[in-house]
Amino acid sequence: MINAFITCAPEDLQVELVGITSDPKDSRLRSWHSVEVEGRQLRWFPLLVDHPSIRARVPLSFRYTWKLRRTRHQFDLAGISQLFHRLETAWATHDIDSQKLMFLHYHVEDQILHENTEVTWSRFPKAYFALEKRILPKMDFLWSERSDGIEWWKEHYPIMKDRAEWLPTWADDNVFYPLTNRKCKQLRKQLCAELGADPAKEIAFFAARFEGQKDPMLLMQTWKLLQTARPDVQLVLAGAGSLENEMRAFVAGAGLEQSVFFAGTLGQSAVANWQNAADLFVLSSAFEGMALSMIEALAAGVPVVTTKVGEAPRVITAPEHGRIVEERSAECIADAVVQVLSQPRNRQACVRAAEPYTPRKVLEPVYDRIRQYHERRMNQ
Repeated sequence: MINAFITCAPEDLQVELVGITSDPKDSRLRSWHSVEVEGRQLRWFPLLVDHPSIRARVPLSFRYTWKLRRTRHQFDLAGISQLFHRLETAWATHDIDSQKLMFLHYHVEDQILHENTEVTWSRFPKAYFALEKRILPKMDFLWSERSDGIEWWKEHYPIMKDRAEWLPTWADDNVFYPLTNRKCKQLRKQLCAELGADPAKEIAFFAARFEGQKDPMLLMQTWKLLQTARPDVQLVLAGAGSLENEMRAFVAGAGLEQSVFFAGTLGQSAVANWQNAADLFVLSSAFEGMALSMIEALAAGVPVVTTKVGEAPRVITAPEHGRIVEERSAECIADAVVQVLSQPRNRQACVRAAEPYTPRKVLEPVYDRIRQYHERRMNQ
């Protein structure tokens, strides 16, 4: 999402990113550099070394926030627009005179108060709410892809009533779009050869973190069931995370080596290739905001089977788009997979479902708010 924000930003907006690097030998650590993201130049400041799929005792967001607080003298933050995607990172610079814009990708009741969430804050809800009360009222505007999440914050923070809106997830239409049937078949043959999968069998694709929120173990159980009903359906998994070893052990123990394949961590273009090569995208999440991967799949013309989470019912509104599974069980997901694969494929119906959710359409009010803020400062 951050990449799309950068690449789609109007030319009159200068973008600077304070982030991380996964390379421990990176000589650019803790200094400004010019980098290119999808043809767009920006200034980048790698604050620390880490990898988001590796879980440490102290969460990455906390370490990032602490580093940002200690090094913020290296950034000229006064009078700019600061964009945050995590509540805690805003604490590091909350007292600086600037426009502060927040994207929160969750619903408090799902990820802070839910008993099955793996989010660290769920173990310290009092601390979370203390931070929320300190940070949110200082935000100039708040967006979330969970419409019920926005309503929750408006109810608990009346000051945010006119400063919070629903903002849907988007799929980059420069990357995710349907290819010709001939190209799809070529990709399918090539990608299956790389993994040892069978291009003649049907393919379901999953791209997400291997973590509790996405519940990939539910898919492992689903594919074990499908060996009886539809043994010709393969599952390709793209991603990484703390559950990977458990997933691989399940595949080996259930004899699913010829049905379940691990593609590793993939970049956007590689994910788009798999979306076009697949017959179905499947999502087993316990909770979501508005799943980016769901929109990307539809934009590529691929139907989706998903659990009933977040904003999925807003997007998947017809059988041609796929199925929303009411009950989170392997049996129900397996039934939905069989139903979708048994019906005629309608790629254009899927594409139409994703059309409202492109970055330029969705992000226009965000860019406008940034531009208006700086115009006001120039006129002061």
